[in-house]
Amino acid sequence: MPSLLPRDELLSELHFIRYLTTKIFLYPFIGRSKMAMIGYALTTFLVLSTTLQLIITIVSENNSEWLAIINVAPNLGVCVMSAIKYTKIQMHKKRYHQIFLHFQDEMWDVVSNSDIHRKIIRYYKKLAMIVNRFLLYYSIPLIIVVDSFPYIVMRFEERFLGIKEYLYPFEAWYPFDKIKFYGAAYIWESCMTAVVVSLYCITNMLHATYIIFTCMELRILGNCLEELISEEDVDNIKKGVEVDGIYKRSVRRIKIIISRHDVLAKQIAALDTILGDAMIINYSLGAVFISLTAFTSTVVSNFYKRVRYSFMCFSLVVECFSQCFMGQIISDHSKNLTNSIYSSNWPYASPETKTIMLMFMMRTQKPFELTAKGYIAMNMNTFSRICSTSFQLFNLLRTIYAKKYTLSVN
Repeated sequence: MPSLLPRDELLSELHFIRYLTTKIFLYPFIGRSKMAMIGYALTTFLVLSTTLQLIITIVSENNSEWLAIINVAPNLGVCVMSAIKYTKIQMHKKRYHQIFLHFQDEMWDVVSNSDIHRKIIRYYKKLAMIVNRFLLYYSIPLIIVVDSFPYIVMRFEERFLGIKEYLYPFEAWYPFDKIKFYGAAYIWESCMTAVVVSLYCITNMLHATYIIFTCMELRILGNCLEELISEEDVDNIKKGVEVDGIYKRSVRRIKIIISRHDVLAKQIAALDTILGDAMIINYSLGAVFISLTAFTSTVVSNFYKRVRYSFMCFSLVVECFSQCFMGQIISDHSKNLTNSIYSSNWPYASPETKTIMLMFMMRTQKPFELTAKGYIAMNMNTFSRICSTSFQLFNLLRTIYAKKYTLSVN
């Protein structure tokens, strides 16, 4: 069978994301049915109810110990971020719709049928698949483990160790005796774990796809700049053949490239604004939650809680890394446009083209960034700072805990 065209391959991944967002009542971004809007409202209500439940858990008098707070705080953070990401997409549905249509229809005007453009499209489509499949195939076992592991461990301890301790997917306050109604509480927490993780995963997949496809288009624009005046055009200019036609064509091409660059700049600025709240939370609280969950996993004696905190810690690291990585690659690809301009055959361009290229180069000196609403640039340097702060806090907690344990023994 003949292989798919690069556009068809790219659209297959875009439609895969569309399929997943349909399942959480976000797509179509505009023109959803009444039933889809009811599903969206119900999902939002459930997530906000779980968030309120965890807030009450933290402030309740029965959970004033620090270990109990640590047990709830990361779950609360995940619920808050899931709610923010989920509702932000609805609030900015027109922008998400525009970006979707851009990658589906509009961007293909600057794409040629050359081998280099085919390779670029296939490379970034493969990259998007790797990232999206990792997020998807990581979230599925995560949901299964978090939902089933507490019950399995509880039954094992009860049968073989004689320990009767009720375990739940997450610790939460209830307006009733949750031991007496253990089944209802367990089912509720299992369902809400699946809902929150699914929203978290699919919204991250949507944003990762948009960022990766933006990088792909920047790479294509860079190649178009490098080929603005081809080697054949250089030979014709040297021979004085069709010089005016080459100059007019190059001016027209670079204006199209600049217009596409403007579109991408607006898209990234919009995503930066939309994702800003979640990125601020990640940067300000990410290091704290990572250190707390890592520390707690080393001091608790309960096997289930140790595994649970380890999973939490790893998930928080993955989330911080993904946002910083997306910010890094979009910045790097934007910077590379300057090199593409410099690598082109600009000495043979017309004075008008050179002027436009120089002005465009000055614009590309300030790359696209994800900046958490201007507070901090999300890149790998930021991720290293988060990891460094987490390690320092972890060591501080270990030192305090060791001193406290030594004093209690003496």
